[in-house]
Amino acid sequence: MLVAPAVRAQAPLVTVPTLAPEQVQKRALQLAEDAIRLVQVSRLDEAESMAQLAVQLYANSAQTRTVLGGILLQNNKPEEALVQLKRASELSPDTARFQFNLGLAYSRLKNYSQAAQAIERGLKIDPKNADEYFNLGNDYVLLDRQDDALAAFQKAVAIKSDFWEAINNVGLIRYEQGRIDEAKAQWQQAVTINAKAAEPKLALGIALFSHGERDKGLALSEEALGLDKRYSKLDYLKENLWGSKLLADAALVLQTPRIQAALERLPEPTGDDETARSSTP
Repeated sequence: MLVAPAVRAQAPLVTVPTLAPEQVQKRALQLAEDAIRLVQVSRLDEAESMAQLAVQLYANSAQTRTVLGGILLQNNKPEEALVQLKRASELSPDTARFQFNLGLAYSRLKNYSQAAQAIERGLKIDPKNADEYFNLGNDYVLLDRQDDALAAFQKAVAIKSDFWEAINNVGLIRYEQGRIDEAKAQWQQAVTINAKAAEPKLALGIALFSHGERDKGLALSEEALGLDKRYSKLDYLKENLWGSKLLADAALVLQTPRIQAALERLPEPTGDDETARSSTP
């Protein structure tokens, strides 16, 4: 009786070559770049999977982890994003951008203290970054550190003189401090820089109405709401860091017959409207 030879089930049919570490790293970085391109065409889930693979291949790369963290933030997964961005900042602590990205993640999670600390670390490395001084100022406002917020916004404007968003936020703080003329001057400057900016135009209109120039204030407020109807909602104004004094005055203006009639004529805002907010880093 003939017996067939045993089959070795574990024997590979082909030999798989082993990639050198530098080849693996190069492939991981390429995958990260491909993931970024997928984000640009709104294929977030595919981009996330590709970035996850990039991190698996090259776990000690601040770049791959930053790409993944950014995609996770865009995909509304801030807790997971924080893990990646925190690791990126640890891998490259002397790179300002990684600290700024970490600050953004903390801010999304409403941990404004940690967000401010991360941005502060980044600004020690890159002290001429106007946008990050603006983001830092917003975090300070949310921490009720008004003097620090004012200084941060002023630094942003000192670096970038046409930074109307920061100028606007200086006005918000000045109004709460009772320095009305200074607030109005800031908002007028912001409107001069960008005539299509609804927020400073509305704030200026409200300040004028509430301090004696009612007709001019209503006209300016109506014009501002025509630019962006979202500013007719007090909750939206609060999200944009409007303080209690300005909110109270805004409520009075928004309840006037002229503004109510204007709002009825205006279409409701759509998803295509501008999404930038003074309070958002």
